[in-house]
Amino acid sequence: MKLAEQIYINGNIYTVNEEFPHAEAMACCEGKLLFVGSNDQALEYKWENTEVIDLEGKTVIPGILDNHVHPLTAGSMYYRVDCVGKSREEILAAVAEEAKKRKPGEWILGFGWDQSTWADTTLPTRQELDAAAPDNYVRLIRICGHANWVSSNVLELAGVNKDTPNPAGGEFLRDENGDPTGFITEYACLAIENVVPDPSVDELRRYILTVQDRTLEYGITGMADKSIGGMIVGGVPQIDETIQIFRELGEADMLKLRYHIYMGTYDELERTYKDGWKEPDFDGKFIFCGTKVFSDGALGARSAWLLDSYEDRPGHTGEGNYSTEYMAMRIKQAHDAGYQVSVHAIGDAAVRQCLDAYEMANPNMEDWRFVVEHLMIVSPEDMERLKHMNLIASMQYVELSTDLKMVESRIGKERALGAYAWRDIMNAGIVIAAGTDHPMDSMNPYENMYYAVSRCTIDDYPAGGWHPSQALTRYEALKTYTLNSAYAVRREKELGSLEAGKYADFAVIDKDYMNCEVKEIKNIKALMTVVGGKIVYKAE
Repeated sequence: MKLAEQIYINGNIYTVNEEFPHAEAMACCEGKLLFVGSNDQALEYKWENTEVIDLEGKTVIPGILDNHVHPLTAGSMYYRVDCVGKSREEILAAVAEEAKKRKPGEWILGFGWDQSTWADTTLPTRQELDAAAPDNYVRLIRICGHANWVSSNVLELAGVNKDTPNPAGGEFLRDENGDPTGFITEYACLAIENVVPDPSVDELRRYILTVQDRTLEYGITGMADKSIGGMIVGGVPQIDETIQIFRELGEADMLKLRYHIYMGTYDELERTYKDGWKEPDFDGKFIFCGTKVFSDGALGARSAWLLDSYEDRPGHTGEGNYSTEYMAMRIKQAHDAGYQVSVHAIGDAAVRQCLDAYEMANPNMEDWRFVVEHLMIVSPEDMERLKHMNLIASMQYVELSTDLKMVESRIGKERALGAYAWRDIMNAGIVIAAGTDHPMDSMNPYENMYYAVSRCTIDDYPAGGWHPSQALTRYEALKTYTLNSAYAVRREKELGSLEAGKYADFAVIDKDYMNCEVKEIKNIKALMTVVGGKIVYKAE
């Protein structure tokens, strides 16, 4: 009998294993679980060199796997102007303060503004940034990642003027004279990205390590990077440089999380499809999953693709980025190469196109692990179609909290009934894998599970929850963040639940998730994070 290197006893362990949902002890060896069950049985695996850790009744859950993260973008935000939760005036003051530290001609970059939370919700303009930092180039990315707010000199540098046409899948918003306002959406942002200096390899490495450390503090043990090397929507990703950084970190035993990689559609992806993934996996910590494709944009930027007009912008529906035939080709291409496609679809028109493309590519509805990101707004007819689809919904419960006070003004009350419809989607037989789209929203998994269970914002609005019949149970929310997220990346036999033979990935938390008050779920803190049997984070 193999003996344990570590034994954890006296725990309140939620295994997410439906055959054995609760345990008090675990025995680990060589990074995997030997046994999960009672204290007495676990201690049978003890020998003189075994470390015995007394959990003293604390709660243990499987390691969280955030199924939608942008680590480079997230990492960069720790070194840029923080616009999250700030008013227009506060952001402009922060830009002006940053300009004092910069030489003329240097760039000021920032992230996280959201005009829907401002007292004056009109869209921002280039003239405001010109006044705040007249001698610098300024580019601020909206909280959704699908829009830019830039200064006039950035537009000039990018060659954007009143005669510049809108690209497919993007828009330069214009004033009454036809001049660009400095508000840019979707693939039009590529014109800006082309003139923003690329971060150095050292900066990219710092971004990855910064986010890794912050991630472990939440009890998160893995993530799906939905755009490796990518910094903004529509930008050309630094994939080769990023892969090299991951390789070096893996060889130096500095990868502490399990990374699941998705690429955009460019030459490196085609080579990978043809020749296979050649990178080492570093004991399951660097796995290639497939492709990320954008069908549409974001609701906040009014670039999500709707079947009917926006309530607050008549005649405008947003637009799709590709033909249905192209998307079907991409889905089949990935499957034939042994990989997945993950398609971003927020508006009901984009969701319908995803379903059409999947049916076209996979008419027999075989298990291709096809992932739809967000699946935010679904028409009633397509909700019925979901019952016959074999797909995965990668959903971000936090989007309800951030969008709740905006969604009905964007799409009206009737269409809003098909938005964030988690219960209907789960009842249709769809596997939901949970994530956050960080840094577009907070990575905190306990806040995210609170939204799933309560249907409230972070400040408990509205009382009783928004359409509470769409809420999930606590167990369902936890499962979507663990076993279902492992299923989404084809690793449910290795990750996602605490049972013998799987990796010893788990978190010790400070509250009993299943029994604390609902409002306390969002306040849960991780006390310890374990990946492959190693303690990689411990609260002070």
